Amino acid sequence: MLPAAFGSRTVGTPCRGQGGWGCIMNGPHNQITGRAADLESRGQLPVVDPDYFIVERRPEKLHAYARGLLSHLRQIRAGGKARRYRITTIRSASVWLIRSYAAAGIAPALEAARLMGAIVQLRPEASTLPVRRSSIEAYWAAIKFDAGQPPDPTDKEPSVATLYAVAKHVRPLLQNQYASQKTAEATVRGWRRLPHYRDNVALQRPGALRT
Repeated sequence: MLPAAFGSRTVGTPCRGQGGWGCIMNGPHNQITGRAADLESRGQLPVVDPDYFIVERRPEKLHAYARGLLSHLRQIRAGGKARRYRITTIRSASVWLIRSYAAAGIAPALEAARLMGAIVQLRPEASTLPVRRSSIEAYWAAIKFDAGQPPDPTDKEPSVATLYAVAKHVRPLLQNQYASQKTAEATVRGWRRLPHYRDNVALQRPGALRT
């Protein structure tokens, strides 16, 4: 069993949990010992044990765990020592923490969100759009233009608007503002084939233009 943070230890009464797993109920008489008041503000590291499911429902404890895990993860990545509480353990503890928040019906602390972001190492520039970042403005402008037109009766195109008209509309917004009309048409032609593009045209089209 890995110890809680800063050399304190967890005591609890073993019980039977779901699926036959053992658990430890943390309650008024099963508190983490030591410098409790100080640890509450600084954060704690929850006990991780493969043989027991630790049950915790107190908001202040869960928030302290979120702070402790985030602080310890940052310390390790800054070159500090893991002290037997490695990053793999932090990941396991973080999953337990989020599940505990959900089971208790408690909104996670801001540190919990930051913890998950730090674990997966979020990329702020990540995007699911099927176009380059430099083309996003033109892409959405094309969608809005098509959405302002009646749908194509043959369903071959997103709307009755001609390729020439859509390309002329978005051409000033393309990264290469000096692109020819034919270049703009080639770009828009590719966009109009995308399911993402077509779905958003249909979604944004006013009800009066739908058939």
